[in-house]
Amino acid sequence: MRNCLALSLRVAVMPLLTAVPLVPAFAQVVPKPAAPASEAGTLTLASAITTALGQQPQLATAAANKEASAQRLKQTQASYLPTVTPSYNFQNQYTFGKVQVFQGGGVVADLPSGRTVTTRQEQISLAYRIFDSGRRDLNARQSRQNLRVSELAEENTRQTVISSVADAYYTALRNDALVRVSQSQVERAKTTFDQITFQANVVGTTPKKDILQAQADYLNAEVNLLQAKNNAEIAHTQLRNAMGLRGLGKLPLVDVTPPTLSTPLTAQVTGVTPDSQDSDAITKLLAVANTNRPDLQQSEVNTAIGETSVKLAQLGNRPVLNVDLAAAYQLDAANDPTRQIGNNRAILANLNYPLYDGGASRANIHAAEASQRSTVAQLQNQKQQVALEVEQSWRNLGQARASIPATDAALAAARKNFEAASEALRLGAGSTVDVITAQTSLVQAEINYVQALYSFYTADSRLARALGQADRIGQANTSK
Repeated sequence: MRNCLALSLRVAVMPLLTAVPLVPAFAQVVPKPAAPASEAGTLTLASAITTALGQQPQLATAAANKEASAQRLKQTQASYLPTVTPSYNFQNQYTFGKVQVFQGGGVVADLPSGRTVTTRQEQISLAYRIFDSGRRDLNARQSRQNLRVSELAEENTRQTVISSVADAYYTALRNDALVRVSQSQVERAKTTFDQITFQANVVGTTPKKDILQAQADYLNAEVNLLQAKNNAEIAHTQLRNAMGLRGLGKLPLVDVTPPTLSTPLTAQVTGVTPDSQDSDAITKLLAVANTNRPDLQQSEVNTAIGETSVKLAQLGNRPVLNVDLAAAYQLDAANDPTRQIGNNRAILANLNYPLYDGGASRANIHAAEASQRSTVAQLQNQKQQVALEVEQSWRNLGQARASIPATDAALAAARKNFEAASEALRLGAGSTVDVITAQTSLVQAEINYVQALYSFYTADSRLARALGQADRIGQANTSK
């Protein structure tokens, strides 16, 4: 009789369980429906980069440094030109004292006396250095090299800003997608918890101890959601910082299109395609990077600056001959401004040799040579770093590209497994452990898919940056 009653109760509640959707449809965690790039209030990667190029203080600093180098070059170039210096001298001198005069009766008296003398002199002087043993040429060369370094530094800063914005943009999208994963996890865990509670308290087909296990899974899912939301807020703050903006709140980002095995590279290199062999592709990519990277070119110019510094230091330990031409034209402005009273011309030659300076000049040469060796070593280290960045970006991109179909298939399998476990629990043939295990596998599959998707775009943009082609980032990888 008891068995018949339990069977009747189970049959009676079955329509109720069937009517309630115990397993919610899996939310589309990535990509979310992308708004058109032209829609008001949305932010594409391209527009984020444009904003950063107009707002980032780093670029303003680099531009100011370049302008300062340009002005220092003008100062150096001025040494090739004569200097003309007009001068005017005015002097008003009053001299006073006492004079003795004879007065009536043969009396001598002291009377105050003064005299004013005014002198004016106008002069135009000209000076021109004819020869200085090459120091002027070396200073001008070094100034031109410093200007080139500033120009390359500005370009390198530009590419760094673009790459930083792309990294922050994809990180924000990734964290937004992980929030959706956590929200789906909470919904599924809540549904499972409600189902087990009902079956334990009403139907009596599930042990009541399973309620605590399902409740713990549900509460842990809520904690994960809180953490995911916090990570997303921080990611959007980092994106604002990369763009040079202030403010709070999440930005309305336009999501990316899921890539395929044939999705083209952002970087453009002749003979390199997504299916190129690693060794051949890396060789060609590295050749492009060595040509295009502004920071590499900057290091190369720095080695040239070091060579110039050595030559300048060596001048300090050699005989130095300076030859100058000087001329002066004076006028008598007090009487006749047009009348010349002096016209001087001179050629001045000065030869000096540091016979003994306590070793200062030799120490200066050795210091310049050591600095030059340092710049050469820095260049080699920079080349090694660039080679590492190129290979890492290429291999990470290949791994992410290959992972996307695998993680997609794993996600589909995990979804079906969770649905089957939930259905078995609903019918009384499964267990709480099976559902929670399936839920954990599904969440991990969702996370793996999200990571693979955005890792692809991050590696793709980093490869473009590693090749010195950061300006291509954001041109064709957002949904339209």
